[in-house]
Amino acid sequence: MAAVDYRQYPNLISAAEVVDKAMTNSNMDASIIDDNIILIAEITHIKEHLGNYFWGNLRKDKNESNWGNSSLYADKRTLVNNYIQPCLALYVKYEVLNDMQYNTSSSGVTLNVDEWSEAVDDSDLSVLKEDTFRKAEILRKDMIEWLDHKDNEGVFTEYEHNDNIKHSSGNNVTRIAGILAYGNDLNYLTEYKKHKESNDDGFVE
Repeated sequence: MAAVDYRQYPNLISAAEVVDKAMTNSNMDASIIDDNIILIAEITHIKEHLGNYFWGNLRKDKNESNWGNSSLYADKRTLVNNYIQPCLALYVKYEVLNDMQYNTSSSGVTLNVDEWSEAVDDSDLSVLKEDTFRKAEILRKDMIEWLDHKDNEGVFTEYEHNDNIKHSSGNNVTRIAGILAYGNDLNYLTEYKKHKESNDDGFVE
């Protein structure tokens, strides 16, 4: 049986929410922010820290009809609304800035400008991207600190901070059932072991 397809569920933030939380001009056309760019931002900057299973289930739960008002999802709503979305919005901004600056067409790559504005040069764009990424990282680290707080122990049972954070760089190694797991390999093996024990069919035997 194939692995669970967590991409079938909507992203953890919408384009309109990205504009509201991260863009200077709230009147910016949200259609510039493609859903795939948001997905890329989630996979690149959020998923590796939450773990595939927790990230996927957040997407799944957020798609439930009673997500917005059920006490069942209260803690997850706090996590998504107050911690994930603020940093994710900045990560999306970071990923979309090049597309906002440049236009790719049959004529080649051109600058996106109109008669009322002037495009910044590459050095200014680099400064903006670096600052955007820095702010996103600050909020992401704060999110992890909140998740790892002692008062949250046992609250988010799908989240395994020791595996997702301490070993995400690949500089650490752990032995699982005789297998040496490095970095992100550890995340997969730990999740595989966990869900195999619970007869979860989200991983291939």
